[in-house]
Amino acid sequence: MPPQVLTELSAKVAFIVASVVIAIMGVTMIGFGWVPHLSLMLAIAVLLALGMFKGLSFEKMQEQMSSGVSSGIGAIYLLFFIGLLVAALMMSGAIPTIMYYGFELISPQYYYISAFVLTSIIGVALGSSLTTAATIGVAFIGMSNAFDANVAIAAGAIVSGAFFADKMSPLSDTCTLASSVVGIDLFEHISNMMYTTVPAWLITAGLFWFFSGQAGSGDLAQVTLLQSQLLDSGLVHAYSVLPFVVLMVLALCRVNAIYTIIYTIASALIITYFHSTPSIGQLGSYMFNGYTPAESLELGEVGV
Repeated sequence: MPPQVLTELSAKVAFIVASVVIAIMGVTMIGFGWVPHLSLMLAIAVLLALGMFKGLSFEKMQEQMSSGVSSGIGAIYLLFFIGLLVAALMMSGAIPTIMYYGFELISPQYYYISAFVLTSIIGVALGSSLTTAATIGVAFIGMSNAFDANVAIAAGAIVSGAFFADKMSPLSDTCTLASSVVGIDLFEHISNMMYTTVPAWLITAGLFWFFSGQAGSGDLAQVTLLQSQLLDSGLVHAYSVLPFVVLMVLALCRVNAIYTIIYTIASALIITYFHSTPSIGQLGSYMFNGYTPAESLELGEVGV
């Protein structure tokens, strides 16, 4: 049920109040350099003062604030579990393995479409457009010179694939927050977005396929180097993709997102012990701080 409305405001007054809140946040954080917490507290104080002026009791306003927090608690849970999931997928080798085999798709003759498809795949696995662009995206920019490709078109392919993945990945924080705000299941939200996003992806793929015919040719030495770095990490194994299989199967079966993520984390932890034996203390550290392989995967520095 939506929260009960305590008072009515005209559209003009509501616009003014919203503008004042945005101005407070913008001026204090950007202009004065405040941390967001202080800006939020000041904005809340102004809104409480407005409520008192309208004759509302503090208890009623507090109740409405609590209901607002409770409506977003599902997104908070998901964000917690998604952080654990990404760490588990890294230590199990699921993400490095997807990246390793994904590099097999790269072709000098179809460089732009290769970059677009690969960033789409890796982006869905990572759940972050910025991380995708900052790792394999930077590597692709470096490889553009070796392939005599247009750097601007390559950058467009990278950004297009990365942001498509960020929108459609169940590991994406923006996707998670959007589904929570509208109050529907995460995977149902992704399914609904496919009606517009998949056609857009196909049209974009067609354009980059056309542009790929204009790219030059080159060797795959840098791609081989990237794959060597992944192999040196000791995380690349064919069986490591099983957690992704679990994730996809449970998502297609429309299992609750939280349960799906928990089962995927459990399968990733089992896979982890096939090729390494971290202690319980190390697992806790990896889950909290993120997993970093012994052999650093410096994808962003290759070819730059």
